Amino acid sequence: MSTFYRSAPQYKNQISVVNGKKSGTDINLYKLFTEQCFNLLRPSGECGIVIPSGIYTDLGTKQLREMLFSQTKITGLFCFENLKMIFEGVDSRFKFVILTFEKSGTTQAFPTAFMRHDVKELKHFPNRDSLEVNVPLIRRLSPDSLSVMEFKNELDIQIAKKMLKFPLLGEKIDGTWNIKLTNEFHMTNDSHLFRQLPAPNRLPLYEGKMIHQFTNQWGQPKYWLDEAEAKEGLLNNRLRKIKKLFKENNITQDIDIDEFKLDYESYRLAFRDVARNTDERTMISTLLSPNVFCPHTMSLGQVFQDIIFDDSIQYNNRMTDHIQLTYLVAVFNSFIIDYLIRQKVTAHVSFFFVENLPIPRLTENDLYFNEIVTRAAKLICITPEFDDLALEIGLGSHHNGVSDPADRAKLRAELDGMIAHLYGLTEDEFSYILTTFPLVKDEIKKQALAAYHTYAPTTDDLAIKQLIQQGEGHHLEFKGSGRWNIAKSQYTKDLEKVIIKAIAGFLNADGGKLLIGVNDEGMILGLSNDYNTFNKKQNKDSYELWLRDLLLQKLGNNLSPLLTISFHLIENKEICCITAKPSPQRIFITEDSKKFFYLRSGNSTRTLSLSETISYCEKHWSKSPSAP
Repeated sequence: MSTFYRSAPQYKNQISVVNGKKSGTDINLYKLFTEQCFNLLRPSGECGIVIPSGIYTDLGTKQLREMLFSQTKITGLFCFENLKMIFEGVDSRFKFVILTFEKSGTTQAFPTAFMRHDVKELKHFPNRDSLEVNVPLIRRLSPDSLSVMEFKNELDIQIAKKMLKFPLLGEKIDGTWNIKLTNEFHMTNDSHLFRQLPAPNRLPLYEGKMIHQFTNQWGQPKYWLDEAEAKEGLLNNRLRKIKKLFKENNITQDIDIDEFKLDYESYRLAFRDVARNTDERTMISTLLSPNVFCPHTMSLGQVFQDIIFDDSIQYNNRMTDHIQLTYLVAVFNSFIIDYLIRQKVTAHVSFFFVENLPIPRLTENDLYFNEIVTRAAKLICITPEFDDLALEIGLGSHHNGVSDPADRAKLRAELDGMIAHLYGLTEDEFSYILTTFPLVKDEIKKQALAAYHTYAPTTDDLAIKQLIQQGEGHHLEFKGSGRWNIAKSQYTKDLEKVIIKAIAGFLNADGGKLLIGVNDEGMILGLSNDYNTFNKKQNKDSYELWLRDLLLQKLGNNLSPLLTISFHLIENKEICCITAKPSPQRIFITEDSKKFFYLRSGNSTRTLSLSETISYCEKHWSKSPSAP
């Protein structure tokens, strides 16, 4: 019967295809009924069907959503919980949907209602106040699965669009870290490996219910595995993947099994698979210590940089970055990510939900990164098993971790406040997100909002942001970088001349601001590439010292009172602002034994000829300059 449904032409949309691979292949009656209803309709015929809410969320129904979007006009998606026991004998948290569609045309947008409890509302659905969900937005938010998020109002959509400025976690990006999600053992298929008592050379099996946010001590293990026996199974699985990888990349290198280091031997990111959006928190994540195994109720992740295939390939190591993992745990456990994923999840936090999360790919040179990692490490590293991680991050040992509940709550609130700013949320947006967690204590939400205020951009930052929005002008110029040649991807000393020329132009005119880290179009690039050009301290302190030395060397000490250097956080990226006041005297810049006079005029800085210089100086300073 299963073979028939998998191959019958009238059920071609039962199996989802993601990135060219089949996924979500389980046969399910409601999926079969939905497609057969479509088949039975005549052109322009209409259908209304009551089915589980998985029709708009689950990966296994992706192809059905594609069918509905591209071959029908969806006229309504009304989702309700079974809270009032509309269906007897079904869990009150189970969600159903009333789906209506017409077999014609395509769907660009459709009316929705989510998390409803009273089916009487159907009498007035849809209406002009119903929330319209846009299909192009669905494709952007969930390109792999086409899952429909449970938006409740326009503010939900506004927040989702703002978060989409960041890349999806499953998107592989060159030049930065990426993540690979995996499972290890299956509770049923691998149950023959599980032992009910600990013993020498046995390692514990950590189930999803044993962890909570920032802790792996939420429960005690029920099963243990013989390490040698379990390792053999994992090695065989890894060998198959490595051989396939080598074949795809034409690598003939021998594989030495003795050199293999498996994932369980290092720190790993973990999150619960079983979760509901009606729970207190949906995304439950932490780091696991080495030497524990996991079943499929726990999903695992390792952060890695690009692996380069050459003669010295490290095929047994993904170059795991534990510091990045710690950062990622903090982001996963934030209110904003939890808010986003609980709009998609029904009963499982599946890979495709997590891989479609927009996550800032911060590194140690980005603002907030080190602050986030340090706080997360204090929450995670509270037992001796995490001493190596604490040392790697700079915490010393688990003795510097935080166990006191009040202090832990403070750290978590600070993380939520920082991460809300990471995503550029307004106070109204963050306050709204907090209201979507009805089971979370009010005191916790108040602490998070207070932390948001603590880490809010300064008035000066907001003023600079408004200037950028106005664009370049007589008193404002943008430079993408001061040391890093973006086009050539290398440090270029000649960029210093560009900065001096711009500042001299402002000094000789009416003053102005030079913003470094902003390109000509007003896009915020930040200073991370410039920071990386320093050998030692790669931060704003080194940058400011370099700038001051440069300006004093080229312009002279007497101009120091006219120049101010400041740094600002714009869109979670640091930029530098050099403010120049009008100079009481003319400024000439010496280059290659020649003197030049620069002047800011309109949107550009000009080099004046000798006659233009004399004429301008006589008029601007009311006295004749000496010939340069």
